Order: sequence, then structure tokens, then C-alpha cells
Amino acid sequence: MASLETIDGGGVSKLRDIVKQLGYNKDVDVEFGTVTAPLPNIRVKLDNANFELEGDDIVVPDHIAGYKRKVKINGAEAEIEYEPLVETGDRVIVFMFNAGQDYLLFDRWGGVENGA
Repeated sequence: MASLETIDGGGVSKLRDIVKQLGYNKDVDVEFGTVTAPLPNIRVKLDNANFELEGDDIVVPDHIAGYKRKVKINGAEAEIEYEPLVETGDRVIVFMFNAGQDYLLFDRWGGVENGA
């Protein structure tokens, strides 16, 4: 997998920074797939491929993988834990770039309850 710089911040800022690192690339494809195994050992079956992507193959942003944030409420410190956004059976949007060598799990699109 190509080396991307470590990116801090929320999902939108991470996506913006990844796009900046990649620059213009007419070879970025948008693919759809289904999560076949949950995080942390995620697996995704792309609709147009005869193989599954494994966790090491996919960049998963924090807003999808789940994360913790420290906050202050009325001066008291607390921690909020955001659960992973995807689970087995969910439909997802995946960006494929570098001639199909790198994948970014962009977002969830429906799920089991939606007939995916």
C-alpha cells in the first residue's frame, strides 16, 4: 500500500488531506461493497470484484472505525466513545486508487435493515 502521511482531525478534514496528498488522479474509482466481517478485522466484498478486501488493504477513517474524544461539560471532563459505524451486512462506498492497489472506506450506504 502506498504510504500516506498520518492525518489528524475529523473525517472531513482527513478526506480533504488525503485528496491533497493524492492530487488530481483520474484513476480514482468509486466502488460499492458489503461488509463481510466487522471491525477491527474488517473485510469488504466489492460488488465488481471476485475477492474480499481485508483490514490491511483498507484505510478506515476514525468516524467509521470508532473513536474516543475528551470533552468538558460544565467544566467537568468526560470522555465520549463513538462506536464503529459499520457492521457485517452494511453496504459501503469505497474509493479505489493507485491502479487498484489502495482503498479508502469512504462511508456506509444502507445496511442489513435496508435489504443490503
